Amino acid sequence: MQEFNDLCMGCMSALSGDKVCSACGFDSSAYNEPNALPLRTMLAGRYLVGKVLSTTGEGINYLSLDTVTESVVKITEYFPAGICRRNSDSTVSISGDTSYVYNDGILKFIDLHKKLAGLSDVSAVYRIIDIFEVNNTAYSITEYLPGISFKEFLIRNGGVLKWEQIRPLFLPLVNAVRTLHKNGIIHGGISPETLIVGRDGKMRISDFCISEVRNARSEMTAQLYPGFAAIEQYRGEEITPATDVYAVAAILFRTLTGNPPPDSKQRTEKDNMSFSRSVAEQVPRNVLVAMANALQLEPEKRTATMDEFRENIQGAEPSEPVQAPKNNGKNNKKPSSNKKYVLIAALATALILAIIAGVFYVLTLNNSDETVSSSSEMQISQESYLTIDASSTPEKHMSVPDFSGKSVAELLENNEYAEWFDFKVVKKEYNNKVSRGKICAQSVQIGTAVKKGTVVEFTVSLGPEQITVPKALKGMHKDQALIEALRLGIDYDNITIVGKLGDETTEEFVVFETSPAMGTRMNPDQRLTIYYNTNVVVPESSSEPETSSEDDYNNFPW
Repeated sequence: MQEFNDLCMGCMSALSGDKVCSACGFDSSAYNEPNALPLRTMLAGRYLVGKVLSTTGEGINYLSLDTVTESVVKITEYFPAGICRRNSDSTVSISGDTSYVYNDGILKFIDLHKKLAGLSDVSAVYRIIDIFEVNNTAYSITEYLPGISFKEFLIRNGGVLKWEQIRPLFLPLVNAVRTLHKNGIIHGGISPETLIVGRDGKMRISDFCISEVRNARSEMTAQLYPGFAAIEQYRGEEITPATDVYAVAAILFRTLTGNPPPDSKQRTEKDNMSFSRSVAEQVPRNVLVAMANALQLEPEKRTATMDEFRENIQGAEPSEPVQAPKNNGKNNKKPSSNKKYVLIAALATALILAIIAGVFYVLTLNNSDETVSSSSEMQISQESYLTIDASSTPEKHMSVPDFSGKSVAELLENNEYAEWFDFKVVKKEYNNKVSRGKICAQSVQIGTAVKKGTVVEFTVSLGPEQITVPKALKGMHKDQALIEALRLGIDYDNITIVGKLGDETTEEFVVFETSPAMGTRMNPDQRLTIYYNTNVVVPESSSEPETSSEDDYNNFPW
């Protein structure tokens, strides 16, 4: 472990003899995290433990270095707060009479992460690298990709986004949650704080926990997010796919309005969720109605599955909103007179457009199931029930396109494809003709007429099995060299750029050496270290920053 003593435990970069890291500012001498593993603990003879990234009711997340691949990873340790304690030898002991709860939790923790490990091809889920038990607890090792929370992302982008702006991030999220549910995984804590926007512009889901942590009445410390947690989680009832549907719809509500929905507990007292007229005028009607259905307070009245929510939100007009439930129990109050939600405040505009286009017509509500509940404000007014003329509905069959050369993530962001196909990656192979991450074979022949929901299986290229480190890297600016390395198909996390004392004739920030050496062959999965010169002192005005600016997050291409 001697060769890792000069690494910063806050970012895993070289310390260069300084106590405080010049790259991230981490000071290990001032670090103190109660109950956490000590810095530089080695797990499974491979994973070097760094600083604590976050804690949940289920455990602790650490920054770590995989000393075998020399890549930065994240460690999730099962350490449920309040029912266990840390011993001096880093092992974990059970507190009091909670052995059943603790041991049952370990089994569920391992089962959850094994299921997640089988979803490595879902771009919105962090890849599980390893799962093991030691210290009388369990650990999951996950890829580490720098990013910011969706909460922070919204703040940096003005707090509010339009549907056209959020759509490229939101629809892949819907598809990812749908895939999770099909594999028996319910998150239960989806919120702007547990969604991470990476530097690649993709949104990923973090902080998967066992179901007890998403239940306010369990023996573990619950971690719920007000405004995004469904009412059944506060009541201690079973969480279902409808629980995640509520959370995803609440995130969309927050994104479009600038504020989260009222907490579900408050809504049982007084339900006054609404859209302003200006927001309603800018949001497609089917999106508004889909949210109305998905944000119903009671789970039995709510959109039940992500399949249904996806269908409602993707262009086609959804079914009419379900009847909002009445309050029950001690807090049940006398109904007020025909209060309705104002999710579509721009009703008049919609009707004018309907008359002009001749496409929409007003549905008449004739039965009691369509009566608006007098105790709820979350209901679309009767006049707003519109449907699309049959002439504008999608075709019953679609001709399968040629998907070769495209990425699966690109296809998932295509609304039409997501509606018609269920994509699955079944194989990955090295391919000298197709770029890394691109599709090189598909299971359904091009031009085949298929129905909605057709499964298309893909073989994805890992790129060339061997690549040559370009000699042209020498003399490049370090930032240009990084771009060239990415073009070769080397993963971002496998590229290290290090400042080093070089030849006096080489300008500062210019590459003079690589490992493996320039001109040699390497596997794209290997680590490439690029050394640039720090020898020449240049005026402050011409110096360049070592890290990306925070403004990078404000410049995503929508």
